[in-house]
Amino acid sequence: MDLGPLEAIPDGGSRGVSLNPRSSYADLILVRRGQRVWAYHNRCPHTGAPMEWEPDRFMDYTGRYIQCGLHAALFRVEDGYCIAGPCARRSLEPLRVEVRRGRVVALEDAGRLGWMERG
Repeated sequence: MDLGPLEAIPDGGSRGVSLNPRSSYADLILVRRGQRVWAYHNRCPHTGAPMEWEPDRFMDYTGRYIQCGLHAALFRVEDGYCIAGPCARRSLEPLRVEVRRGRVVALEDAGRLGWMERG
């Protein structure tokens, strides 16, 4: 599944992707560092709530961690592991992606995580 151009994600930043046009929030979190991209289900393991501060804003002020906008939990970009906050020692649910010809492509079915149920 094509998730869009790599250029749409600022280097060192994040972007939300909606799989369901009726969703009020992004279904996926994409984080870019150089030519690498990580993707996670946009639900905090603490409450199941969407994590963006505002559209496409998922990173903490340092740009080093993904941060839940609701309870300020911090997650490592590389594996989605929560290092601080109410869901410490839990992880975001990943989606395997890669960059092909300048596009971010999901390597597995995003529907397997139930993202299409929301909205």
